[in-house]
Amino acid sequence: MARRKLGNSHTTICVKWNDKELFRKFAKFVKKTKTGELFESDAVIFHKILEFYEQHHEKSTEINSTYPTKSTSQEHDQQG
Repeated sequence: MARRKLGNSHTTICVKWNDKELFRKFAKFVKKTKTGELFESDAVIFHKILEFYEQHHEKSTEINSTYPTKSTSQEHDQQG
């Protein structure tokens, strides 16, 4: 299960630079500012991609960890 500190609404994920560069090509123009053009944030793009993925793929009913975990002997007995 994903864990976070109370009060934190954002997290950091690690991606390869070539993936990040491709990802940023999907950023839409938002507005012109004093310092230049503003485009959608990575968080906005990620949310849009996730919404699309959710609509087109089956998801699990439980939250899965991205890190491997050993099952306890009791869990193993129940599964086996």
